[in-house]
Amino acid sequence: MTLYLARTGIDVRALAAFAVARRLSDEDLGYALHAALLARFGDAAPRPFRFLPDHGKGPHLLGYVRDRTAFDDAAALPTADTDIQAVFDGEPQLQPMPGTWREGARYGFEVRVRPVVRFGKTVRAERAGRSDAWQRNAGEIDAHVAARERIERAGGDPDTVDRAAVYIDWLTTRLAGTATLDHADLRLFRRTRALRNTHRSEGRRTHRVEGPDALIGGTLTIADPAAFAGLLAKGIGRHSGFGYGMLLLAPPTRAR
Repeated sequence: MTLYLARTGIDVRALAAFAVARRLSDEDLGYALHAALLARFGDAAPRPFRFLPDHGKGPHLLGYVRDRTAFDDAAALPTADTDIQAVFDGEPQLQPMPGTWREGARYGFEVRVRPVVRFGKTVRAERAGRSDAWQRNAGEIDAHVAARERIERAGGDPDTVDRAAVYIDWLTTRLAGTATLDHADLRLFRRTRALRNTHRSEGRRTHRVEGPDALIGGTLTIADPAAFAGLLAKGIGRHSGFGYGMLLLAPPTRAR
């Protein structure tokens, strides 16, 4: 399978208007982009993707396309919804990624991730009385918060837990078997509130969740070419359909 890197311009005002009209507004417009991509390209929509609203060459979206033929067929169809058409600024541009990867190849990388860990019903019940409402009914928690809690339960000082170290360890775990990190640093961190589907039995609904939004960059070395190719296509971590998990690659710099 050849993976393609897709680039398409995004009209931020049109995207914001689309989000408001359909009640899909959140802090990073990730859900609105998810909905607009599905409406425009269907199952062939780029995923994972990364939205770059403040790029020097203009707001645009990068994403990985698995089926070039299906994507081209979808892109060729006119859309009757002018609001969706207005979101995408210009024709998409696609470039093929390498057909094969080399074990030991070294690349610079950058990835926007939602570094969370899952917890089950038992832990959820223990959290029911907590004041931090975003965790009360959630099935996932910030990996940094989880690490602090582990240290605290063991009698240690939670303030000694370094956020960057936790997130880089989280990324290392998810790269295991595909690539090794030569160097990584936390380039940006914030907390964002986003819309997500509940997938309840009575029908799909949305709810707002708050969580970590981190940008990690550095250099990596490919360990298993086939597994690495699969990771690129799938994305890293959860929420890959909403603007997270896309591993962007570049030649490594001499400084690294």
